[in-house]
Amino acid sequence: MIRSLRFTTHLFRTTFLANFQPLKRVMNTGRLTSSNEMSDFIVKNSATEPHLTMSFMYKPSDARMHRLFNLQRLKSEPLNLTLTRISSNIGKVIEKMQKKKKKTAGKSQENNQLKSDCTPVEVKVKLMKSDLTEVDETTLNVEAWQDEYLLVIEDTRFIVSVNPPQVKSLKLPTTIFSGSLLYPRIHLEFSDKENSEWYWFTQDGGDGAEKFIQSPHTSGAPSGRSSNVVDLCQSLGLLEVGVTWQLVAEGWCITSAVDLVSCTLALVCIPGNGEKRGRPAVAKAGKITEGPGPCPFELRHLHTKDISSHGCFRVASYNILADLYADSDFSREHLFPHCPASALHIDYRKQLFVREIVGYNADIICLQEVDKKIYEHDLSPLLGLMHLDSIYCKKGADGMEGEATFFRQSKFKLIDQGCIVMSEQIVQSQHHLILDALSLNTELRDKFRQLPTVLQYVVLESRETEGLGVVVGNTHLYFHPNAGLIRQIQMLVALHHLESVVKLQEAQCNEVALLLCGDFNSNPSSAVCNLILNGSIPPDYQEHSPSENEQRVDGIDFKQPFKLASACGFPEYTNHVGGFSETLDYIFIDKDKLVVDRVIPMPSHEEVILHKGLPSVVFPSDHIALVCDLTWKEFSKQ
Repeated sequence: MIRSLRFTTHLFRTTFLANFQPLKRVMNTGRLTSSNEMSDFIVKNSATEPHLTMSFMYKPSDARMHRLFNLQRLKSEPLNLTLTRISSNIGKVIEKMQKKKKKTAGKSQENNQLKSDCTPVEVKVKLMKSDLTEVDETTLNVEAWQDEYLLVIEDTRFIVSVNPPQVKSLKLPTTIFSGSLLYPRIHLEFSDKENSEWYWFTQDGGDGAEKFIQSPHTSGAPSGRSSNVVDLCQSLGLLEVGVTWQLVAEGWCITSAVDLVSCTLALVCIPGNGEKRGRPAVAKAGKITEGPGPCPFELRHLHTKDISSHGCFRVASYNILADLYADSDFSREHLFPHCPASALHIDYRKQLFVREIVGYNADIICLQEVDKKIYEHDLSPLLGLMHLDSIYCKKGADGMEGEATFFRQSKFKLIDQGCIVMSEQIVQSQHHLILDALSLNTELRDKFRQLPTVLQYVVLESRETEGLGVVVGNTHLYFHPNAGLIRQIQMLVALHHLESVVKLQEAQCNEVALLLCGDFNSNPSSAVCNLILNGSIPPDYQEHSPSENEQRVDGIDFKQPFKLASACGFPEYTNHVGGFSETLDYIFIDKDKLVVDRVIPMPSHEEVILHKGLPSVVFPSDHIALVCDLTWKEFSKQ
């Protein structure tokens, strides 16, 4: 769950203070002396790699600063060869330093003395066990390097740390809104979020810091704070000295309070894996801002405060606008010139669409235009905290965005899932008639085969209504305004594939209903919608623009077996950009098996045009989410 904890004195003493004693040594890596203070010799041992990766900081004699040494050695290599290489690498550095001194000394008596000193350098290196006995140098590397062993280089000792938890990167958003979910973009190695420790601090928080972090997804009131932990972080160089910092929360995901506007945040992470901890890292952010004020989706949230009742399930479909389409010179100048550039930045938009999606409390969520990084770093972990499992399907092999489907664990059990690229699927035997017809028009065929459009499907079994389930389809059809025929064929391929998925479930005695969501880039009068809603379209209904006359194809039977209806009806529009306003997004349901219980109202037109169009400072996407509550027809009769 999202945590919003304050440290009690007991919690502070038993966890944080205890952790920071070994961390003092960890943070001193590189300050090597002949005293008892030791630094780490890092050994990375990956099960999929044939070699070990080693790194350490060492200050050769007469050097002014420490140097980083990295090397790779085969796991099957004897220890003595690795120790010799470590000695050689350090010796080369020392020799280079001596040559540099010789060059700068000039032709003098001192130079003559240096010349006699420029001889090969032998650096003594040995590996010792925890009991201070030396490791047999014939031992293979894979067995020789163990946690808590000691590497001794001359009179400097290192403690060996194998696969230590590490923070590879830690960043906070450039824009932080009060009341939004707050979490870092984190890359951990040999570690995970759950076993790591997270400590949040505010600078210049004033009394408002006392009210920090009130998350709707957790319980319990915040408790006191301790100045000792701040002192420790400052002594380790994690927080600036001479600045007033307050420890205010724990956990990797929190909710910032309205009271903290203008506060500066810092996050300290101690990576862990359940067995050991690694070097702490810190990330800092700018001041918390009030944000854009009330957003229209918050009015929609008044209808979705609670999770759907037993036997009912809520569905949301939303094109969230991929970052690569939103934040570019072309989009800023031509697509969305009405929207401030700052509001097109992903750090701004994701705070809004994450809050919007979470607030719908949907049981099945179908998203389109999902950047892979946004899925991995934001949506998947955050919605996972809300007990939603998910599956991602990127567009084609090189796609930067794709579709993501989420489902509530308490409502549904995953039975099957898959993803097809329609341009690849069409070569399958069941589509041979379509391929044969396209072969008569090579221009259209080649264009179709180049497109990365995908259909994601997920088969879910209800945990509440025994024997019933849904086959969820999620897609985003090709966007070009003159590509109606291509969208027709894409939709036909998708429906044929979903038919095979449904038949497979029925053959296994599973009763399933089809649920088809997405951005279809087709208005209600299009051939695509007629195919979906009417089951077939006559050949002369094929959708062509004047520029597509030469692309007409014959011989394709546009028929599909499902009886589908639009669960949210036909809103005035779901996309409103500049002079374009149209309904393009739908939630189609099997009308023989599913019943619409409620449709969540759309934003008013006045709200949409207040900032001229979509996206805007209060709408994070150029599309509007569709949300509705459904139930199975049999269940609704009970």
